[in-house]
This record gives sequence, C-alpha cells and structure tokens, in this order.
Amino acid sequence: MPTRTLTDTAVRTVAATDGGTLTQGDAVAFLRTLPDAAARLVVTSPWFTGPAEASSADPAGAGFTAWLDPFLTEIARVLKPDGSLVMELGCTWAEDRPVRTVQNFAAISGLLARGDWHLLQEFYWYNPDLLTSRDEWVHQRRVRFDECVTMWFWLARTPEVPVDTRRVRGFQNNLTRPFGNFLAIGDSHADYPYLDEVAGERTRAHADRFPVAVPEYFIRLLTEEGELVVDPFAGIGSTALAAVSHGRAWACNDFSEEATSIAKRRIDAVRR
Repeated sequence: MPTRTLTDTAVRTVAATDGGTLTQGDAVAFLRTLPDAAARLVVTSPWFTGPAEASSADPAGAGFTAWLDPFLTEIARVLKPDGSLVMELGCTWAEDRPVRTVQNFAAISGLLARGDWHLLQEFYWYNPDLLTSRDEWVHQRRVRFDECVTMWFWLARTPEVPVDTRRVRGFQNNLTRPFGNFLAIGDSHADYPYLDEVAGERTRAHADRFPVAVPEYFIRLLTEEGELVVDPFAGIGSTALAAVSHGRAWACNDFSEEATSIAKRRIDAVRR
C-alpha cells in the first residue's frame, strides 16, 4: 500500500516538534495519515464502551466490537510486521443494572479468532485513584465493590517481537514480582504540573487521563530510541510525553479539542 499523507480535513494538527505530531480529529482518519509499517508500538486506551451504552441486555457488546474493528484494521497496517499493540480495555458496568459487561473480552476473543493476531500477555494495572465505580451501588446501596484494576492487552501479529523485560525492572516495587505483569504505577514528576493546574476539576480530559509512567513502561519495554510510537486515543498527551522523554518518535491524536489543548500545553512545557 502507498504511504499516506495528512490530507484528511477531519484531522487537524495541534502541535508539531522535531520528534512528533499531535493532532485532533477522528482516530481512524488520523491512522490513515500514517505510513505503512512505520510504527514499532501502538499504545492506547480507547473508550471502554465505544459510542454504545453499556447494557445488561448486551453484556458482550457487539456494538463495541464493530466500533473497534476499523481502528484495528488501520493499526495492523501502520505497525511493523513484528510491532506491538498494547491497549487498555476494561470491563464496565451496565447502565441499567449492577452487572458487568465483558465487551473487552469479546472484542479480544473475536480478534484472536481471525488468526492474524496473537495475545502475548495481559497486564493488570492497580489503578484505584483514577477509576470510578457507580456511587449508587458501591457507597449508597453497598451491593458492589470499588474498581481497583484495569487490564492492558499486549497483542502482535507474531509471537517473535523485539522485547527485553530487563528494560523495565526499575518499574517494579514490593507489590510485584521482579518481572510480574501486575503494575503498581501511579503519578510521577511528569504529571505534577498538570495535576496542579486542574486541582479540583473533573473535566472529561481529567477523568480520562492516565499517568505518563504507564505508556513509558511499554515504550521502554517494546521500543528502541528513535522508533515510532503511536497513540490514536491520546487524551491529554501522556504517551507523547513518555515518548519525548525517551527519545522516541511519536504521533498522537485525540478526538477531544479539550484534551488536545491540554496535551499541547504539557508538550510545550516539557520542551521549554
């Protein structure tokens, strides 16, 4: 396939540096601007339910899988043949009853059933400060528990990807085994200016963020200096900041103008 160029009017450049570009627009349109087989790693956290409302009548989320498929098609094109896709996908609560939906497992199962992707490993991120549970069920009726863990799925089209687990030994702590897949990762110095700026706010961009150290973990694990890291659901730019700090090329995008405006300010602050 030919190299793609940034011509889609649905994608707007927000910031550009020597190492990367931040855009705002549709994630599929963004991915279509990237060259074939260019990225070593796509690390991202898509909307857990997609545009569909989570319902007890559809716990496997057929609509979510249909929504996710176009992104996965483009990600497969953009990744190198031995590149990695790492996605945060969590179960959610149904909107109508206190039951769980498993649209994340259904989507991953469907993807693996096609035979062109492999699940290399899943990671469990201890994330109690950033997750929220339904207040009615947890704190009012007291019939369910708070959320504490989300899942990251490490996928590739070949089991033989370039990786060295020793690169991330420094991320482990006394809650984990030296090379375990349970991640106890929180805010770092890279998050503090942003946290000070939005103290007390609960905007969408604030609610959807994840600490810079999370994409940093996978960037260190799965890429070398100068290789391209992509995030089509970049939120407030944590992946871009992690890539900048480790000398990786990067291309990040988010649909939210609010989120990308915050991401731009964070990237500008790092470059000063």
